[in-house]
Amino acid sequence: MDFAQVIEGEFFLGDSLPPLPCDLFLWPNEQSYTRQPTAELHTLGSPPLLEQVLAVLCENGARVAEPGEFTLRAFLAGRLDLTQAEAVLGIIDAADAPSLETALSQLAGGLSKPLGELREQLLQLLAHLEAGLDFAEEDITFISATEIERQLIAAQALIAATLDQLTSRNLSQTLPKIVLVGPPNAGKSSLFNALVQTFPATEQQARALVSELAGTTRDYLSATVDFQGFLCELVDTAGVDLLIDGTSIPGIAQEMTTAQRQQADCTVLCVDVTAPTFAVEIADFAGRKHEGSQLLAVTKIDLLEHPFDFFAHTSIIPCSSRAGFGLGELAAAVTATLTETNSSTGAVTATAARCTDSLRSARESLQASLELIASGGGEELIAADIRSALEELGRVVGAVYTDDVLDRIFSQFCIGK
Repeated sequence: MDFAQVIEGEFFLGDSLPPLPCDLFLWPNEQSYTRQPTAELHTLGSPPLLEQVLAVLCENGARVAEPGEFTLRAFLAGRLDLTQAEAVLGIIDAADAPSLETALSQLAGGLSKPLGELREQLLQLLAHLEAGLDFAEEDITFISATEIERQLIAAQALIAATLDQLTSRNLSQTLPKIVLVGPPNAGKSSLFNALVQTFPATEQQARALVSELAGTTRDYLSATVDFQGFLCELVDTAGVDLLIDGTSIPGIAQEMTTAQRQQADCTVLCVDVTAPTFAVEIADFAGRKHEGSQLLAVTKIDLLEHPFDFFAHTSIIPCSSRAGFGLGELAAAVTATLTETNSSTGAVTATAARCTDSLRSARESLQASLELIASGGGEELIAADIRSALEELGRVVGAVYTDDVLDRIFSQFCIGK
């Protein structure tokens, strides 16, 4: 059978229940999602009935698919590359139209197609170089140094453009937003600076102005942080003061704070351990249920002389920006909160977290090969650098992978798909 078939029939649940109307869709090799023979049962959508159907199937030798198993099989069969497989998860988890559009573009090959074509071009270039090495004693020129340089410059430019696209799209649009809020002079800016310095995602980041004078922050400031592989946008906001008129400059700043707070995937309320209302604010936070994802950071903990009972609360993290205490715990609490609330990043963001280092390494390898050409280096060394770039590009699209990489990607899927 080389074409799909639909067979109308009934599904028997047992002697005590009437049969269900059921259509059986049979997909032959190469035409199914996994490129394996596949059968789909289409019947009534009642959850209790579907649970009974599943139970009968499992009693007769079937099993429930593992998380991401169908997409993993599609990847291993060559139906999808690794970036497209990640796009499937991005489509499932898309929370808004831009995220869905990004994931659909990636599924259509918007990222893997140009990189795949580049990899083929570099493989062809490497073949010419290695042919020249094999016939080094013959007076045969397979490819000129000028052409090699031209192709390497074009390849490096494409990789650089892809890196810029991933960085700009993920850092500005789809990263989870972590917003620091609290009263003026609560230590938000110091905590912002400490987190940016401890968990940098890029070489240069903005720093917040810190002063003993309350209300120093008039605007919001954002930077990207890398919480052990979890990229987030960290936002420092102006202090909240309910007595300020919204038409004043401080009032406008607080309107910006409100806007940032509404957009937050996780809000970190900062409470100064030296504030007179410190104990009341801690007790209030610990005693109520929180809407959305909210943590409380007790700042300036190095100034506290005695321990405090409420620190046992999982959402309350004592911190000291000056001593560097509690920063790792706060980062871990943020990532745990985002994971629990399924506030995952879009497909391209997930891909960027996996692929950025490989693309940078590929770019560096191509740069090394260009420097060898400029200095008159041997073609065998140039070929070695191109092989390194090819290996890194293979990691991006999944031509080169390890079991732990696949486990990490597909374990994020829901059961089945």
